[in-house]
Amino acid sequence: MAKKPIAVTSSTQAREIKDPFDRLFRLSMQEKKLAVELLRTYLPPELVQKIDFSTLTLLNGSTLLKNLRITHSDCVYGCTIQGQDAYIIVACEHQSDDDELMAFRVLKYVVGLMDNYSRQNANKKLPIILPVVIYHGKRSPYPHSIEIWDCFENPELAKQWALKPFQLIDLTVMSDKEIQQHNLFSAMELVFKHAWEREALDWIKQQLIHSDKLAIIYSDVDSEYAEDFIKCLAEITGHNRPREEGLQLLKLCAEALPTIGEEIMTFAQQFRQEGLQQGRHDKAFEIAKNMLAEGADFQFVKRVTKLSDEEINRLRVHY
Repeated sequence: MAKKPIAVTSSTQAREIKDPFDRLFRLSMQEKKLAVELLRTYLPPELVQKIDFSTLTLLNGSTLLKNLRITHSDCVYGCTIQGQDAYIIVACEHQSDDDELMAFRVLKYVVGLMDNYSRQNANKKLPIILPVVIYHGKRSPYPHSIEIWDCFENPELAKQWALKPFQLIDLTVMSDKEIQQHNLFSAMELVFKHAWEREALDWIKQQLIHSDKLAIIYSDVDSEYAEDFIKCLAEITGHNRPREEGLQLLKLCAEALPTIGEEIMTFAQQFRQEGLQQGRHDKAFEIAKNMLAEGADFQFVKRVTKLSDEEINRLRVHY
């Protein structure tokens, strides 16, 4: 059974709302009997049967709504639907200038609430969120569409292509031969595909250097991009591997592209120096970890390792 939401209500806050319509709406919605009656009346009967109204709780003011642009009159309720966490957003709309993009505003509420929920409930699926809008403006009937598609300049095009499942490019199931057909873009794809392999230099030499892929990038795209690409490639190659592999790669690239070879080797020197510094830092971490495990004093560990307070505190939580 899903956890029952915590009640957060404030009649004082409702009294402070200046607009009498908003104040009446908020005061009414704080009365659970009225809220239940509203939802039972207007939600689809088949949905009403699935809602556990005994769990219905007004959540305005809870951390779940943090950073959401929900107005002081709009209300959010927590409940369970078939034992799962769910939320109902009830908005009151009476402005004379009517919100033409109301469907989009509601969508932002829903997505924002889902985002906050996922942040506060790690490893949980998203909850069902039901939006309800009460309209009593001066124009009748409600003058705008409730379909999100009509918020787009071209609704038909939006229906066909917008808000669909994302286009997935799964490099893990593509062969190198297939990727090579993608011409200029294939270099980045190949790097991503092979990034986790232990033997990095072999495929880099074969797929990027000996195939003249880097030379083509240099001539057909931009020399500055080619240089930056090689620098990123060295860092990726050195990730979780001996840094010497990255240095070997830079040397090979400098030989393959002599025009920018000097710039590449200058970066290689910097790359090597950063590696030495990282090595010293990793060694200091290991020493600090062992000292803390033996019960060494915080200040003594700091003097010996030269690590920051934050770094030592991160280690200390384990000992």
